[in-house]
Amino acid sequence: MRLATRIANTSIFFLGVLSTLTACGGGGSGAVEAVASDTAVVVEASAPVADSSDTTASDDPKPNILLIISDDQGLDSSAQYALSQDLPATPTLDTLAANGLVFDNFWATPGCTTTRSALITGKYGTSTGVLAIGDELPASEEVLHRYLASDEQTAQYQSALIGKWHLGGNGAAQSHPNDMGIPYFAGSLGGAIPDYYAWTFSTNGQSEQSTSYNTTQLTDSAIEWIQEQSSSWFLWLAYVAPHLPLHLPPADLSNRYLSGQESDIEDNPRDYYLAAIEAMDTEIGRLLDSMSEEQRSNTIVFFIGDNGTPAQVTDSLVYVNGSKATLAEGGIAVPMIASGMGVGRRNERESALINATDFFATIAQLAGSDVSAIHDSVSFRELLSETDIAPRQYNYVAFESERETGWAIRNQQYKLIEYAEGQQVLYDLINDPLETTELLGSGGDYSSVRSELLAELDAIR
Repeated sequence: MRLATRIANTSIFFLGVLSTLTACGGGGSGAVEAVASDTAVVVEASAPVADSSDTTASDDPKPNILLIISDDQGLDSSAQYALSQDLPATPTLDTLAANGLVFDNFWATPGCTTTRSALITGKYGTSTGVLAIGDELPASEEVLHRYLASDEQTAQYQSALIGKWHLGGNGAAQSHPNDMGIPYFAGSLGGAIPDYYAWTFSTNGQSEQSTSYNTTQLTDSAIEWIQEQSSSWFLWLAYVAPHLPLHLPPADLSNRYLSGQESDIEDNPRDYYLAAIEAMDTEIGRLLDSMSEEQRSNTIVFFIGDNGTPAQVTDSLVYVNGSKATLAEGGIAVPMIASGMGVGRRNERESALINATDFFATIAQLAGSDVSAIHDSVSFRELLSETDIAPRQYNYVAFESERETGWAIRNQQYKLIEYAEGQQVLYDLINDPLETTELLGSGGDYSSVRSELLAELDAIR
């Protein structure tokens, strides 16, 4: 399916959704522009948006919740942020953004394991001990799926985790998602797969070798699971893409004409990395198209990255001092989109600070829980329909690796980083979002800013 067809299909899909959405403040018609690659994609949004007082066409008022996680996709590789001149064509994500909300200050962590732990527990790594890639999530931690099942307000939710796990540690003794209270798991247990066309596919403890394209098989599994549900559901869909190894996706999934030869991959790594994102976007579109009209109108979709773009394929003209596995913005600032049921803001951007931990409380609250804050998690549900709300005043992340160990903390404007050796750096993220000018060594007096951030750090710890 080529790009023009994908744009048409996703536009048609979301026009149908818009006519039945609930809890959506604002309306009207017209064209909204979504950035794709070098040219803009225009999505016609002529269908009226339901007022928040309307009732849903669904018999089940509680929304289905779809959390889609892209593996190793930073802002420099996301068309919705337009930081790079070299971006993937993602009409499905563009349409989600045009009919929803894009977050500009979402922090994950520098690595996949640490972000997944924060998402699924609502806790910082300093609270769980999961501070490095490959760390095992302690069995004593209550994951989001189990929390939903234990709360009588959300117990009717069916839940699953499809895709990448990477929270079970390393080696043969690694834990399994089912052991943590996740009722259904289908995907891969480790951090990476050796080949997108030859990998180990595990379903609730049973493993087999797959020769299906990884992104396609994960989408097939998600479609099959959703079609089996008869009540509200929560699906954590964690794609492996666009994580290395670099490869040539099936021809009908990407708009890039590449040879797939090893020499070409070595010479043009970012092209193949972006092609994997385009293939994922196509498959997300297929997943959404597979849902019934009733399901679509009653589903909220979140799309996020788990950490920044890998150094091998990052746009170094955008992020000059950091990528995946670093505490720079290139390592922890990642894409975040919310769209669908309950998202009343359309084609808007939000600058509030959001942490990966915040998805725990937000998803629980969307599912009907009374909780608005738990552990290190603060719900941002109200932001989906209202403006001028600041769920948190500070954002924080800690990380350990051979490449970089330390912590980062920020308020709305300033970001302070301390590395393992004790060196501290300060940046003004409003006026210098790409961190080109370090302030502590600039000769200016930033002692009050530093003191404020350190005081909050002490409170967090």
